[in-house]
Amino acid sequence: MSFMVKSQINWIKVAILGIAFYIASLVSAIYIPIIIAIVLAFILNPLVDLLCKIRIKSFIMPRGLAILLSFLFAGVCLTIIATFVFMPFVHEFEKFVANLPYLIQKIQQITIAIEARASEVTLPANLSSLVQQTVSSAASFSVGLVRKIVNSIFDLASRIIEMVVVPVLAYYFMKDWKYLKESFVSIFSVDKRNEIHTIIDEMAAVISGYIRGQFWISILIGLTVFCGMYSLEVEYPLVLGLLATLTETIPIVGPIIGAIPAILLAFLTSPALAVKVLLFFIIVHQIENHIIVPNVMGHTIDLHPATIIIVLLIGGQLYGIMGMLLAVPVAALLKVICRYLWYYK
Repeated sequence: MSFMVKSQINWIKVAILGIAFYIASLVSAIYIPIIIAIVLAFILNPLVDLLCKIRIKSFIMPRGLAILLSFLFAGVCLTIIATFVFMPFVHEFEKFVANLPYLIQKIQQITIAIEARASEVTLPANLSSLVQQTVSSAASFSVGLVRKIVNSIFDLASRIIEMVVVPVLAYYFMKDWKYLKESFVSIFSVDKRNEIHTIIDEMAAVISGYIRGQFWISILIGLTVFCGMYSLEVEYPLVLGLLATLTETIPIVGPIIGAIPAILLAFLTSPALAVKVLLFFIIVHQIENHIIVPNVMGHTIDLHPATIIIVLLIGGQLYGIMGMLLAVPVAALLKVICRYLWYYK
């Protein structure tokens, strides 16, 4: 095959990929079920691999059956969680939503009082203005954050029908991963396929390590926050625990975002309680950074903290909360691809 023909074929493949990405951008509503299915597949895949290794005399468990059993196990776990955690959470969350206007009004009153106190203190004009702007911004950010999270939860619940496709997609991702990978690799020239295999395997290792590590860290931190808030007698400990679980999925800034509502709720009770809650989150954050994350995540992502903050800002600016959730794993994948493009000619 001549060089010109090969070049034309490569350009056709690039054009097809470009058209595929363009079509994908037009149907962005389907991204969330696909992303959840990928996450579910990566979480359950170790259990599926373990079940596939079971040997009973001459019986070898088929992968399809192992996947169904893993779904059954996940279903039992979710049923237990729904019975002992979700129902109490729903009751507490309803109370929280009902009291949300009152809480927002109280936060605004405290903000006005702090601004009034700050105006009584003799400060340079620039510094006084900065203090007032900082207090107002912090209060507005916290109130806006709570509203966004509440709206996101209701939006997710309203799209529950779309979530029906999640286990179906996850099933095929786990069952036919090798076939899907081979189908993708086959669009490249034969001399490049080994390199493409290598890069896909490395990307899969990065994503699987990140998802599993982040999953267990989020669960652990959420339980810790729930127990801490319950022990300190802060209102809505289940809501705050779930909030900490969700925000923990955002590296570096997530734990800070999750702590703000807890500190504000504690401050509405008493400033002394707010200080205790602040100290609690500082201790948890230090234990997480120096003990939990190094042992659970290791060097899965291998991104500098400054890089993480930058990509979080970019993701948040482009796609909001979902962009912040996906920013770090996408950046890690791009790093793998860039390293591949740099070293392989």
